[in-house]
Amino acid sequence: MAIDDSRLKKLPAGFPQLLIFLVVFLGCAGPDGMLSLSRPDAFRSDEQILHRLKPGENAEKLAKKYLGEAQLAWMVEDANPQDTFLVDRFVVIPLVIKNRGGITEKGYQAVPVLCYHRFAASCDSPLCIPTEVFEKQIRYLKENGYRVIGPEAMAEFLDYRKAIPKKAVMISIDDGYRSAYEVAYPILKKYGFTATLFIYIDYVGVSSQAITWDQLRELKREGFTIGSHSIAHSDLSKQKKDEDKKAYLARLKREIFQSKQIIDEQLGQDTLIFAYPFGRQDETVASLVRRAGYKIAVTVDRGGNPFFADPFLVKRDQILKRDMDRFASRLKTFKHYPLK
Repeated sequence: MAIDDSRLKKLPAGFPQLLIFLVVFLGCAGPDGMLSLSRPDAFRSDEQILHRLKPGENAEKLAKKYLGEAQLAWMVEDANPQDTFLVDRFVVIPLVIKNRGGITEKGYQAVPVLCYHRFAASCDSPLCIPTEVFEKQIRYLKENGYRVIGPEAMAEFLDYRKAIPKKAVMISIDDGYRSAYEVAYPILKKYGFTATLFIYIDYVGVSSQAITWDQLRELKREGFTIGSHSIAHSDLSKQKKDEDKKAYLARLKREIFQSKQIIDEQLGQDTLIFAYPFGRQDETVASLVRRAGYKIAVTVDRGGNPFFADPFLVKRDQILKRDMDRFASRLKTFKHYPLK
């Protein structure tokens, strides 16, 4: 664009020298000077904020300040390299995440769901994980940047409504053994994680090995999710020998609908997740689970869950082996497109 010489000629004599003086004076004035220019701490657009990091600030505090929830710190961390979080550097705070499915040109996000049952100092069953091994696994998640999500976030992801952390994983514990409260809970809390517990009603509080309603209430207060695993943990996919079709359907409704009603009443909640006993289901069972008001249901079929997975056929990996290499292999959070 051409400069209008006539406008330059209208400037008073000595104006360029005055401008240079003001720039130097204002820019160099320090704390003892009469004037100083403070640098802006934040720049905002409709989609993101650039914030200059101050001493004592971290992702949680920035998420609380700008996004309203410290739990959304993952949005800040995922948007910035690790070395960004140094004093006086600018940090990106995304206000909008458009890629709700975690899709890239190379593949798409998939959420692993880990399935545990019980815990003890020493174990004699593959369904039991030694306390020491469990802590190693949870520490591995923490040290490698995994973030644990609950069923609500999972349901929103599968409905393509909200994005979740890039390295999201869900932890579930089946059956309602008391070791979930006495062993798993302290370890999870130590590393800042929660889990989803699936209980079947007939087992709650029946022995010293079973979790109690009061313990479940405490876990719920601590951010854990309590889901249904039916009333009696019977196979819902098969009609029993002594059942006609009417009796079979009545059993299904009791196991699915009534278990939800009892948990809702005991814990003051709207139970949103169901775990099929033995992971077995068919079209009828899945349909009844949906009709009962659950938002999501899980199997024990292995694999991760992309955003387009069926929310009533969520896959889970049962953690039965104790070596860390096998455990790490269950934590794939990204599925690459097949090579042509």
